[in-house]
Amino acid sequence: MKVRYLMVLMFVSFSPTLLGANTVKISTGHWPPYVSEDLPGGGFVSQIIRESFESEGVDVEFAFLPWSRALAMVKSGKYQASAVWSCTESRSRDFLFSSPLLPYQYVFYHRADEAFDWEALVDLKGKKVGLTQDYSYGETLSGVIESGLVEADITTSDAANFKKLLLKRIDLFPMDPVVGEAMIRNQFASQAYQLTFHPKPLRSSVYHLLFNAESADLRQAFNDGLTTLRNNGRYQAIIEKAIAENSTPVAAQILNDKLVNWDGTVAPCSPPPAE
Repeated sequence: MKVRYLMVLMFVSFSPTLLGANTVKISTGHWPPYVSEDLPGGGFVSQIIRESFESEGVDVEFAFLPWSRALAMVKSGKYQASAVWSCTESRSRDFLFSSPLLPYQYVFYHRADEAFDWEALVDLKGKKVGLTQDYSYGETLSGVIESGLVEADITTSDAANFKKLLLKRIDLFPMDPVVGEAMIRNQFASQAYQLTFHPKPLRSSVYHLLFNAESADLRQAFNDGLTTLRNNGRYQAIIEKAIAENSTPVAAQILNDKLVNWDGTVAPCSPPPAE
């Protein structure tokens, strides 16, 4: 009986879902209006993450880092989680993914004075596409690059790709338009009239909170807290406030269409079967 009592005490002492003073350390990058150290609360997705954990008695500390470093810090175990990431086969081999946080899409930005339309991949033939290092654009774009149908130009930041687009060094730049519109408004306001995007999505997927392999209990705590926020209406309230405060009219409409009435339904992110 004493041994069993001691084991229960040990479980209570070390289980992060049961101890209110626990803190999860989350690495992230600069991706406004979703996550940003320059926005109140760190951005509206940071707020959703924080409140989800807090509802389960877990405090949150965010560290804003370059994206590649943010991911590496989780893999090394220095941070328990990172926000926000899409599920890919390679990542699912090394990390655990939360329940889906929110849907997103990538569209092609192009210069407004140059007509661009596409329905099928063959319509991209001969285009030079700017990509940002460490981002996942999906198998569709990877396939046309590997086939030689389009040329890829990889750089280290989204801002650099917008600069290349304005300078006519690339023809297209795939980007989440919610983030793209915020970036154009804040960094390229005087040149905003020169940039536009095609509404057809190149890729539609969802963002997740990513955890290292040792943090399954924290993932469960987050998933439970996120469910609570959805059920009590707090998730929708945060989204609606973000639409009102942090978006251009175009991005606000996208957020409204994609998020306000989204029920979170999506296939879970899981590792591929062993070969």
